Amino acid sequence: MSVEPRPSVDPVDGRPEAPVTTSRDQSLPDYPLERTFDDDSHGTLVIEDGVIPRRVRRPADVIRLSLAILGMAVLVAVAYFLSATSTGIEEDVTQVSGRLPSFLLLALNVIGALGLLGLPIAAAIDLLVRKRGRQLVEAIGAMVVATALAVLIAALVALWGSSKLLLALTGTDEPSRVFVLNPLIVGLVAFITVARLLGRGRWGVFAVITVVAVSVGPITNGSSTVVVIGLSLLLGWAVGLGARYALGTPTTRPSGIQVADVLDRAGLPLTLLRADRHTARGRQYSAYTRSGSPLRVVVFDRDLEGAGVGAAAWRNLRLRTDPGSPGGFSMRAQLEHAALMTYAGTAAGAPVPALRLASEVGPDSTLLAYDQIPGTTWAEIGPGVLTDADLDAAFTAVQRLHRDRIAHRALSAEQIIRPREGQVWLAGLQHGTIAAGDLAERIDLAEILATAALMTDPARAVAAGARVFGEEKILRALPALQIVALSSDTRRRVRKNKKLLGLVREELVALRPSAAETPPIELRRITPRTLLTIVAGTIAGYVLLSQLAQVDLVGLVRQADLRWALVALVLSFLTFVGASLSLSGFVPEQLSHVRTFAAQLAAAFATLVSPPTVGAVAVNVRYLQRSGLHPALAAASVGVSQVFAFVLHIAMLFIVGILAGTNSSIELQPPAWAIWAVVGVVLILALLLMFGPVRKILVDRVRPIFNEVGPRLVTLTQQPWKIVEGMGGILLLNAAFALCMIACVEAFDSGPMNYAAIALVYLAGSTLGQAAPTPGGLGAVEAAYVFGLTAAGVDSGVAVSATLLFRLLTFWLPTLPGYWSFNWLQRVGSL
Repeated sequence: MSVEPRPSVDPVDGRPEAPVTTSRDQSLPDYPLERTFDDDSHGTLVIEDGVIPRRVRRPADVIRLSLAILGMAVLVAVAYFLSATSTGIEEDVTQVSGRLPSFLLLALNVIGALGLLGLPIAAAIDLLVRKRGRQLVEAIGAMVVATALAVLIAALVALWGSSKLLLALTGTDEPSRVFVLNPLIVGLVAFITVARLLGRGRWGVFAVITVVAVSVGPITNGSSTVVVIGLSLLLGWAVGLGARYALGTPTTRPSGIQVADVLDRAGLPLTLLRADRHTARGRQYSAYTRSGSPLRVVVFDRDLEGAGVGAAAWRNLRLRTDPGSPGGFSMRAQLEHAALMTYAGTAAGAPVPALRLASEVGPDSTLLAYDQIPGTTWAEIGPGVLTDADLDAAFTAVQRLHRDRIAHRALSAEQIIRPREGQVWLAGLQHGTIAAGDLAERIDLAEILATAALMTDPARAVAAGARVFGEEKILRALPALQIVALSSDTRRRVRKNKKLLGLVREELVALRPSAAETPPIELRRITPRTLLTIVAGTIAGYVLLSQLAQVDLVGLVRQADLRWALVALVLSFLTFVGASLSLSGFVPEQLSHVRTFAAQLAAAFATLVSPPTVGAVAVNVRYLQRSGLHPALAAASVGVSQVFAFVLHIAMLFIVGILAGTNSSIELQPPAWAIWAVVGVVLILALLLMFGPVRKILVDRVRPIFNEVGPRLVTLTQQPWKIVEGMGGILLLNAAFALCMIACVEAFDSGPMNYAAIALVYLAGSTLGQAAPTPGGLGAVEAAYVFGLTAAGVDSGVAVSATLLFRLLTFWLPTLPGYWSFNWLQRVGSL
């Protein structure tokens, strides 16, 4: 019986299968092909198996290798930075081991000595008997490399390592007395890892007993420390895992004959089973039953466990999505999730390929057999061909899933199938989730709109969505219509058509103009700015702590004048009054004074998690919008306030600088490299402005600001008292800050000082802090204040204490009422 292969589509990931071939030199890899002929009356079974490599690199080994390296880094960090903790643990372990009975210690020493030699020899014989000669050579090679690496690292640390590092790791700062690693343990663990003894019953027990005995002996006799033994174990494991991944591992995957046998025993006898391709999680086969029904068989292999877990973890960490991720780490979890999603989709009445079988294929693989849908995907059809009926059918399929709270999560053109006849089908449901939340459904709507717009145009896509879901529900996609929310295939296409999402938004807003004010959902947890903030904040914190370590804070606090500290607190309060006036003064409309003041406190809280000015501007713009101003007018009012604040700040800096310069107490002599750096930056900027594209970019960035600020400023000129109010608020803000810093210095130093110089330090330091990427300029502002006060003649210890008190009163303390104000304004609808 012959079977004519039919073009069809993969029901799992929607990708078209390759044409059937029986020639080794056409499409199949260069692996042995298997053909089995069943000569019974039902026909012939043909198996072409060309996707099983002889050796594989297991993703789980990479994950374990990362954990081993991370463990070594943490162990060294704890020993180096938390020396008291590591010393305490070392003493506890030594005391416990010293209390062990002498016969047990003797037994451990004997087992360790015998196992160190006997275990590798016995394991080598076993590998040779099982015809694993290559694995034996690899295990011996890993042991030699690991031992040599341990000796090399120990020698380098002994020659170049600091005495503190040696003391932290070995308990002594004399490198000649002890190694920082135990080469025997490193080599033994590497051998065990490559030989895979831990997963083999009795061999695993023997290996664990030997490693424990070899590790405990040096600790009990005092020749090594817990840290050294821990590092040796982790290094040996890391070397073994690295060798195992680099060289590959003999595959344990079942052949196509075994796959066909499982299907036959399940009542699905085949006439043809063809290996299509190797995937990140296993293999995919095309099959035809003896009744002529096409199947798609997906095999999950245990040696590919962990594939894609890094990308999934990074996506879950980076994006705010529903808890959990589709699938799982283990082969069993992947099988169960894929089967569950198919059963749930079928029960919901959604057009998804039916699951015919879920079964094990031996101890190391599982399979799923789906009905195969003859047809073509939207990706194959291409844009401009789909009809409105196709679009309506796709939206209806998604609606059926959402009706049962199922999210697809991968509605790209590859996952939507247009069959030769009948309705649209959805593939790739294994990426989805059941009991989906509102966010997952919104993302689904956003992606199906984007995919439909890519295949047709935004107007037709939105019209189809409105016909099926209704205007109210389809508008739920608006805040999730972001490129970061889309699946990888759709995201790649949208990046080539950057205006597409904007056009889809415009069509959605046209359905209901009031939806234009709907803010986008914040989907990102971590952005490049966040990473930069974390790194910069860590560095700034380290610098600040190193400064604090040189200061007797307790003694200085005892000497502080609490009266001046109270004055500084009052002045800190006045800064928020000034900030309120500086905002309301540039808004012609009437604002609530209480809520405006609360908004400035809320801005102080926002500054805790954002760079200077950014958080305050965002809060003020949002507050003005919620107060009834149009978004453009709100942004223009804040823009006018910022422009005036900048001009007045520079003017005050210039005036105070002149006043401070009349006093000879300031001896600020910047280093030569700093002067050359400033000159170099100025020259580079001047050269860049000579290029037309650079000037165009600058004009394009600056012109919108003046276009917004100009008309608003004209409106304000009709109310001159408003301008006076705004400028007075800015002057009060800066004056209160400067006086607050003076009060903080007075709290620790009653001697004569140049007040103008201290005010100059504040104005200059806050200017530098605006460029810092850390929240509130953390680190950069403190460093600038301490440096400036010291240059102004203030004692270095007093400068640090005054700076800390100033930042406590103006930055940290306001965040407490700021948090309350932030939540209160949200509750009353003002933020």
